[in-house]
Amino acid sequence: MSQNSKEEGVWPYILPFPLDPLKRELIWKVLQSRVGLRILGEVAIDKKTYQHDLIEKLPYSNKSVIKYLKKMVHAAVLEHGMEAKVEKGRTIWLKWYKPTSLGKWLILFLKPPREVPHDLTKNVIEELFHLYSSSIVEATQRYGLDIEPFHRHLDKEYLRELVRRQPHRELEVAVFGSVALDTYGKLKRLPTSDEATYVEEIGSHPGGMGANVAIALSKLNISSSFFGKIGSDSTGRLLLQNLRKNHVDISNTKIVEGPSLRTLILEDDRDHRWLFTIGSPQSAISLTSPDEINWKPMERAKIVYVGEVFTEIASTIADHASARGKLVIYRPGEPYMKYGVEVLGKILEHTAIFILNQPSWRELATASTRKLRSPTDLLKKGPEHIILTKDNAGCELFSQDRHLEFPVDHQLQSKFHRVDPTGAGDSFSAALIKGLLRNWTIEKSITYAQAAAAITISRIGTSRAFPTEKEVEAATLNA
Repeated sequence: MSQNSKEEGVWPYILPFPLDPLKRELIWKVLQSRVGLRILGEVAIDKKTYQHDLIEKLPYSNKSVIKYLKKMVHAAVLEHGMEAKVEKGRTIWLKWYKPTSLGKWLILFLKPPREVPHDLTKNVIEELFHLYSSSIVEATQRYGLDIEPFHRHLDKEYLRELVRRQPHRELEVAVFGSVALDTYGKLKRLPTSDEATYVEEIGSHPGGMGANVAIALSKLNISSSFFGKIGSDSTGRLLLQNLRKNHVDISNTKIVEGPSLRTLILEDDRDHRWLFTIGSPQSAISLTSPDEINWKPMERAKIVYVGEVFTEIASTIADHASARGKLVIYRPGEPYMKYGVEVLGKILEHTAIFILNQPSWRELATASTRKLRSPTDLLKKGPEHIILTKDNAGCELFSQDRHLEFPVDHQLQSKFHRVDPTGAGDSFSAALIKGLLRNWTIEKSITYAQAAAAITISRIGTSRAFPTEKEVEAATLNA
């Protein structure tokens, strides 16, 4: 919500009225009195206010001012004390007042939010929230309430507000896919059945193939918007903030009830890696319905990237985009290959470029009822190009009129040593898109993409590992 809409709706402060009826009665007497209201208007929020200054400034008798100051102290609106001051060789005692948390709220209640300094508003809201959260904890204990819904509701509202506040931007690429939190762990070996093993946690980083591609594009100075789901939990907050921090448009991201997706990446001493996706039926995995998609922004995109999206909705997205002249790139990841070409074919017929790695190809060939001898067979389903990535061995391009191999440049391999291959495919896809947007040939775009992937795997994580445009330019220039 905008600041104006907040001012028209509710005051941006929390109501901390006391339960004690005598204190509430005193507060109402203060608020119904012109003297009380003027005193609240003159009391400083963030420092001491002296009684003699109030008496001199206000157009009321000493007795009236002191009377209402006492009421405010009894009502816990103000706290008070004495301070010694030396004047002309003698000590004078001055009485001072400072607002309590309730007093600060009342003072702010009497001022329009735009008249209160931003830093002061921020500090008071934090203080009042601490007060209010303590009250919530007390209420949950007293009435036997579960505190989890309060956590989820706050996370959900915060995330939805972030999405609402996202200014609409011109975008070149619409990215459909998932977002997840990747947790890295080290172990000696996988345990056998019923055996426990120790996993050393290395760290956690925002990931998810779709979100990774959007962030990698942003680092290459390509404007993109992420179309996907994020759960309303603390993990979702971290994931959405990461997209936002990396300048990805999040206005088309859907916040849903349930946990966000997580991935566990384990590695042993011999560099064997295992990836586990951790979720539940309620997890925010993928868009599931056309009603969840804001189709209008997609009309402005030049390229539509479809990643790990449920096949039913992926088909609808690809059909919609290709019918409107968009270049569709499909890279669903290995788990979706189990559906075979019979299911994926409905998406491939609207796809211009299909990207898959060797494990995905093997899974697709095994799962398909119709025998697939080579990725060339997939061209019959509709794509113009099939790109098969082969880890350290580079990649292959299959098109109607050619089959080309692209080994990884030896200079790139020697300069950028392999550390973490997690985001290689995402970086490759983003850089390929960058080349296509520059109207490069598919061959030149692949070479550029390989340089980006080489830089990425030389760093830990994904978001922070993706190279900038300058870094890829320098790598391709020196290769």
